[in-house]
Parts: sequence; C-alpha cells; structure tokens
Amino acid sequence: MILDLLTVKFLLSYSTRPLQIFGLIGLMMGSVGAVITGYLAWVRLLGEQSIANRPLLLFGILLVFTGVQLVTLGLLAELQSRTYHESQNKSTYIIREIREHVAPGSHELHRV
Repeated sequence: MILDLLTVKFLLSYSTRPLQIFGLIGLMMGSVGAVITGYLAWVRLLGEQSIANRPLLLFGILLVFTGVQLVTLGLLAELQSRTYHESQNKSTYIIREIREHVAPGSHELHRV
C-alpha cells in the first residue's frame, strides 16, 4: 500500500518531467565515483601505493560509468518528453497564476 502511494506521488510530481530523477541520481553517483577515483589517483601518484588489489577502484569506476549512463537516460527522457508535448501542442509547464503590479513612480503595469 505504501509503495502504491509512493508511485502515485512520483507520477504526480514528475508527470511533465518523466525520468529526470534518473539524471539527478546519475549526477550523485557520478560525483561519488569521481571522488573515489580521485582519492585513489592521489594515493597512487603521491603515496606511491598500489591500488590494483583494492575493490574500491572497481567500485569507483562502476559509479562513474553508471552515473554517465543515468545522466544520459535523464537527458533522453527530457528530449522525449519535449517531443511528446510539442507534437500534441501541449505546454510543458502549467502557469498557476499571473501576478501584476505597478512599479513605484510608474503608471505602467508590469507582469512578474
């Protein structure tokens, strides 16, 4: 039941931007992988230690590659979403309200 509620929340939150969550997850994974591989490069170059037998090396590389794939998936999903909305003549966003005000010292109406 909780999973169903989470699914409904996900579909409502990302109805106009499907699969962009994968791009965000990809950025996080790629960043963590870059930090791990950067640390291992620092250990190898400055510490002159062998990093070949460390499982952290493979984990860092895995995170970087998976991050790149998920970011690419998010970009492709954004392109697909825009193509769908443009082909159906639908807007990709919804305007809740239009606010208007008069600037101080001016009698012109400005939209915010």
